Amino acid sequence: MTTGNPQVIPEFNGYRIEWAEPWNLVARVSGLRTGRDNEVRGKLEIRQNVNGQETLLLVPTQFNFSSETTRTRWAKDIGAKLALDIEWKEVIDWCCYKVQELVWSGDPYDKVSTDEEAPAPEQLLQGIIYKGVQNIIFGEKGVSKSTLAYLLGMCVTLPWSDNPLGLTVPAESITTLVLDWETDRPIFGYYVSRLKKGMGIPVCSLYYRRCTLPLVDDIEAIQRHIEETGAELLIIDSLGAAAGGERGELRGSESALLFNSALRKLKRTSLIIAQTRKGDDDRKKTIYGSTYFTYYARNIFELCRGTDDYGDVQHLALFHRECNLGRKIPPIGLRAEYNDATGSIKIDREPVSIAEFSEKVSVSMRILEAVKGGAMTSKELTEALDVSRNAVDQALRRLRVNQKITDTGGKKWGLPQNLTI
Repeated sequence: MTTGNPQVIPEFNGYRIEWAEPWNLVARVSGLRTGRDNEVRGKLEIRQNVNGQETLLLVPTQFNFSSETTRTRWAKDIGAKLALDIEWKEVIDWCCYKVQELVWSGDPYDKVSTDEEAPAPEQLLQGIIYKGVQNIIFGEKGVSKSTLAYLLGMCVTLPWSDNPLGLTVPAESITTLVLDWETDRPIFGYYVSRLKKGMGIPVCSLYYRRCTLPLVDDIEAIQRHIEETGAELLIIDSLGAAAGGERGELRGSESALLFNSALRKLKRTSLIIAQTRKGDDDRKKTIYGSTYFTYYARNIFELCRGTDDYGDVQHLALFHRECNLGRKIPPIGLRAEYNDATGSIKIDREPVSIAEFSEKVSVSMRILEAVKGGAMTSKELTEALDVSRNAVDQALRRLRVNQKITDTGGKKWGLPQNLTI
């Protein structure tokens, strides 16, 4: 007797394979992934369906679908354990062959014509969250990254059109699911309630899930929650633990590749909280971990805290560092007030103080700020900004091309009369 032609039914991150009579077997393959050795691994579960009743024959077991040794051993063990008239070697071999074939075949190709009127990438939140891709906000500890992310989630969930951040939101509500590797449900609820008190946010609900396993190992359960809630936006807090930082080194490529693969399978917009790499120059902070985290994200912001913070008030600035889908937006200034007496948090938009964030802004922006008080020569700008003459000359050249600065005479540079900064 041979395996015949079993039916293969795609499932999220796996397949269901069904053999008809007389075997009546059901094999469920899940948790599929490929490693550096190009071998396909996952979980294999086998049941027998008799008169509508399924009997478990093989409990969900970690399985190497590419290993001949594994296939032979399991076929022998199952045959010895179960007194059934089934050619287990044929069943296991066919299952492994088909799974590998499907995994390596990938998605089908498509034909894209240059005549198509393709729309611009859609934004869920003005410049900060692009739909369907990885969006990252990174920064040092204590700069209110999570708090800001929760607020942005509420802005798109409502949607909150007159939000105090002045951000354009979608016309329809975007269901949001927070995946939290950092804290727990009570702490999340505490921060959300404080934001509501401080900002007068209308009543809304964010879905929340406390996570412990890396995203790639928890993907089937998370997909079920996405289907049940209808979530379109995932807030991932934070990147290190979600990518498996507790079990391995984030600087290697494997964690980043697996994390990206898992997000692509989920097919949802993500807003990811990340940390900064230690030892980086203050002017050029980067995301902690492998550079692949940066390469795979389509939209990246750095959240920075100003030097002029007093007590419960933080002056923050959100700097647009990378964007593959459109032009970067200007820095966004934020004022965050934490009032423990009233149990509230209030975040408002404010102008970015170039002087306070001088180490984070471009030389061009610093030049524009400097000449607000009057025209300056290149030498004066070099001394005032404490940067190289070459950096000043390059920035002046770009500003002249964009008509943001003009020669006022005497080799002094100033603002055009019609320029608004």
